Amino acid sequence: MSSRSAKEPGPKRPFQTLYFRFALTFFFTMALAAGILFGGTFITLYRSLQQEDQVYTQRKLLAYWARFQSEEIEGLTETLRNETLIYDERPFFVRLANSRNETLFLGYPEHWGPFDIQAQLEAYDINEFQETITIEAEELDFSIETASIALDNRHIIQVGMSTERRDSFLRLYQRNYLFFLLFVLLFALAAGLFIASRAVVPLRRLSLALNSIIRTGDLSARIPVRESGDELDELGNLFNQLLERIQGLIARMRETLDTVAHDLRTPLTRLRGSAELALQSSDADRHGEALSDALEESDRILTQLNALMDISEADSGILKLHKQPIDPREQLERVIEIYTFLAEERDIRIELSGSFPTAVEADPVRLQQICGNLLDNAVKYSYPEKTVRLRGSEKSGENGRLFVLEVENRGPQLAEDEIDRIWDRLYRARENRSPGLGLGLSLVRAVAEAHNGTAAVENIDGGVRFTIALPLH
Repeated sequence: MSSRSAKEPGPKRPFQTLYFRFALTFFFTMALAAGILFGGTFITLYRSLQQEDQVYTQRKLLAYWARFQSEEIEGLTETLRNETLIYDERPFFVRLANSRNETLFLGYPEHWGPFDIQAQLEAYDINEFQETITIEAEELDFSIETASIALDNRHIIQVGMSTERRDSFLRLYQRNYLFFLLFVLLFALAAGLFIASRAVVPLRRLSLALNSIIRTGDLSARIPVRESGDELDELGNLFNQLLERIQGLIARMRETLDTVAHDLRTPLTRLRGSAELALQSSDADRHGEALSDALEESDRILTQLNALMDISEADSGILKLHKQPIDPREQLERVIEIYTFLAEERDIRIELSGSFPTAVEADPVRLQQICGNLLDNAVKYSYPEKTVRLRGSEKSGENGRLFVLEVENRGPQLAEDEIDRIWDRLYRARENRSPGLGLGLSLVRAVAEAHNGTAAVENIDGGVRFTIALPLH
């Protein structure tokens, strides 16, 4: 049995490739266009030549009618006998008949004998002469188109022009067109193969890069871009950006997993240690303390995992938000009330100021969460006997009005290389490290962006300022 995976594609047949189908489509499109061009030109040319023959026939008939009006039937007959049967280098026949369709006069070129003009025309009813009549002969490769006009109630005259000139010209056009069609098809085939190869090259590069990534797992592969500015270049650039983003996400994921594993090791070790000590002791109080420690450590682990899940959902765009119009000042006052006791322990004042909109379209639970994280961070990093300031305002943004909240602490400033990293998961500033999880600020930015807002940080005189901006609507 074959060891090939059921999902692994086998080798493609030539007609299954995009290159072959692209070239074939171009070839048939050119062939169809050439066929339509030939058909339209041929029909136009045929009708033009036919109309020209009909004009010549009608002119001849009108000339005979005018001669009859002036010279009667005897003069017209004499004219017909003396006339050469060539009109503008075109041979023709002329027939004069009575009301019973009996031929009174018939003149035609000698080489038209195989047509048996008299017998064929006398076979018609005289009323049928109102339409154009076509006379054919098996020995000749052209026919005669005949038109008629009544001179009076007793006589009718007919003139017939051959289609030899027209048919000869159209056959010549057909032969020349066959050579032209052959040239067009060869050109279409060559051009289709060339254009298909040019169009498929970026896709082949994309396929090779994907195969390389699948085989080796190396995300550093990139597609060369021709810088021509077309859609295929755009696809190549997007693919390269996608690879860079995936590579960055995987790198951050590995870093996060390493950090989580390191941070979870400590509470799990303490939990295991407490349980082992409790098992070695027969003291009931010791057992209770071990259970209390286990609950505390498990709550710490659960809090960390929940925060990580919230950040991941927000980053991936699947965080569920229950938005509703809420009063931001009221929400902040509730958060401040919660952290007042913690601030008083360190002799830190919390000050709320600024102007606030009457309503912001946001998730009240998530808004309290990010405001609480910012306030908790400010209280932890502020020096004792300092003031933490919260300031609200309204500003105009690119997509409308924004509610802006600034939270300032009076503590150590961030190093330049920490300003961007402060939002990373599980990152804690080097100065005055607290025993926190290092997830609060990551959650702040993730939730703000989930609300189509932004989060920023900057050093100020004597401290650090965090700013979040949320759209009012």
